[in-house]
Amino acid sequence: MRVDLGYAMTLTPEKAVAYFESKGYAFGFRWQDVADEAHARAFTVAGILKLDVLSDIRDAQRKILQQGQTLEEAKKTLIPLLERKGWLGKGLKASPDGELEGKKLLPYRLETIFRTNTQSAYMAGRYQRLRENVDQRPYWQYVAVMDSHTRPSHAALHGRVFRYDDAGWDTLFPPNGYNCRCRVRALTADQLARHPIGLESTDDYRVTVDQPQGVNGKTRPVTGWKDPKTGQVFTPDAGFHLNPGKGYLRHLGEQLLNRAARADTRLAAQAVEETLGQPALLHALNRDTGHWISQVMAQRQARGDFRPVGALRPAVVDALADRGVVPDSAVITLTDANLLHVTRENTPGALPATFWSVLVSSLYRPRAILYRRHPTTPVLLYVFDLEESARQGVVAIEGLVAGQSAGAADSKVGSLTVSAVDIVSDLDAFKHQADDEVVWGRLA
Repeated sequence: MRVDLGYAMTLTPEKAVAYFESKGYAFGFRWQDVADEAHARAFTVAGILKLDVLSDIRDAQRKILQQGQTLEEAKKTLIPLLERKGWLGKGLKASPDGELEGKKLLPYRLETIFRTNTQSAYMAGRYQRLRENVDQRPYWQYVAVMDSHTRPSHAALHGRVFRYDDAGWDTLFPPNGYNCRCRVRALTADQLARHPIGLESTDDYRVTVDQPQGVNGKTRPVTGWKDPKTGQVFTPDAGFHLNPGKGYLRHLGEQLLNRAARADTRLAAQAVEETLGQPALLHALNRDTGHWISQVMAQRQARGDFRPVGALRPAVVDALADRGVVPDSAVITLTDANLLHVTRENTPGALPATFWSVLVSSLYRPRAILYRRHPTTPVLLYVFDLEESARQGVVAIEGLVAGQSAGAADSKVGSLTVSAVDIVSDLDAFKHQADDEVVWGRLA
């Protein structure tokens, strides 16, 4: 039986699950149990996967074209390369119409990521349900499967009980690694009284350790729990340090934008446009970015921090290409230094606080986008309707010329940055600017 992965990638999460099930793949959850926000999570994960796969294929295509290979030579090169990358299982055959044939039809890497993120989405919904019942069941017990596949560190947590508001759950709440099957069970006071271990606390036993990340010897600080009985330090696997019920969707959104900053500009623009169409994801990114902006504005001190706040639309990327402009990245970044510059006191044209609280959705749905020509430093002007005002806000995006943005050297940040803001009362002024040209939307 065949699986058409190209077709599956175009489906909504519900239909994708039904499609894989129709091909004989079983999923250990009921899709109906996943909340609306989890649907957005799954859609975001699909966008990240799609971007990763297409980026790898695009990179391979570039090398193939540079080497002048024939179509048959390219096929022999591409499939082994994707096998080494982990996207294709060994022994798969590609039919002439692009379908994959073989005993193991779903690439293991996609399967692992799909299952893990589905589990994260399910556990996020589980976390919310547990929180709603803390008056009756305030004690949470970590439960591991306890079979031959259970990690020793996860098995060591089996049966341990902490209060629902123990800060340790910020990192201990499963899943704690790829294919983690652990869960959390809520207990009443009577059940706790009969528990063989009893209630514990992570206070005084939370530690910060440097965890390896990636293959370049880099590390990052993560919070772990030191078992007072054994001295063993438990930390979630790399990439699993967040409680899925706390900000997981926002984390996925940031992950998408960070991946997009390193991807082909056109592919990244397409992936972000499709994925940010999920209202729950936009809301989560708005909330987190708005909170960060409020903190920066309150502290009034630049620390070299930044946030990815959006990406160019594919139509804008195409319009720029028609004009001979190809940015290093499609991702738009707001740095704390630029934020403080455009929001300083008595700045003419300063935008209202309500605008900054919805910056991500504003950049996603502007009224119009204009290209302002310049021999060396062209910019994009995003035009917005301001709430409770007849005037319009304008945000300037710089860094369009490849290699000219300071952010381009940082793999985490896109080359495009928010550089200036303004408020205008007459949009007709743009029509009389010889160097301004609408490339998306309209002014009238």
